[in-house]
Amino acid sequence: MRTISKLLATAVTALGFASAGNAALIHDYQLNGTLADALGGPSLVPINAGGPNGTIGATGFSFPFNSGLQLSNGLPNGGNYSIEMTFSFDEVSSWRRIIDFKDRATDRGLYDYFGGIQFYPFSTGASIFTPGGMVNIIATRDGGTGAFNVYAGGLSILPGGIPLDDSVNNDAVFSAAGNLINFFRDDLAVPNEASSGFVDMIRIYDAPITAVEARCLQTQDPAACGIVLNNNVPEPGSLALIGLGLAAMGAARRRKV
Repeated sequence: MRTISKLLATAVTALGFASAGNAALIHDYQLNGTLADALGGPSLVPINAGGPNGTIGATGFSFPFNSGLQLSNGLPNGGNYSIEMTFSFDEVSSWRRIIDFKDRATDRGLYDYFGGIQFYPFSTGASIFTPGGMVNIIATRDGGTGAFNVYAGGLSILPGGIPLDDSVNNDAVFSAAGNLINFFRDDLAVPNEASSGFVDMIRIYDAPITAVEARCLQTQDPAACGIVLNNNVPEPGSLALIGLGLAAMGAARRRKV
């Protein structure tokens, strides 16, 4: 089913350029029968663990367990970015890898953990995942401060709604050659913490998105931010297509054993 967020992506691509504050949309993967970037950048590449790659369909990409998508040479700065994703996992128990930042060399990274968002090894935040349930998240890192955050429903869903200070460890910096990004495939340090699932859309910005801009993108509130399409403020009807409006619920603190 074509999502609201994907409809916006089509409108944005038709205009050729979008920015959220200082963050410019640089890659738009609508996944409508192709892994190509609608803005002309590098394509996504299927990855697997010795099994099937997954299947691109008319409305998205279905990936088997511990398979997913990979992007190389897509970020001008591996520590300064925003990544928006609309996807679902078939399984949400235990750890299920969302984004790998270090070309599978470390267990640290972004996961679902029993339905909650977790940047391992730090505490688990808001519960948003259910088996087969579509979610829209924005993961964002500020290269100047090292602040890493994840938004859903226009709210930070990290523990306490507080950004993670990544200025020392740089765990959320893409440091492999080409600023390689792995989606949905787990690392080799503690492997196979993954799930099969479906991804509807991936969009990448070249700078961090603010809380105000995340609310605009995810809660259909065009008055909340100054997103510019082709240097013109879009009509409210266009921005009304934005987002899934997910509600952030609860918080838990857990660690791997």
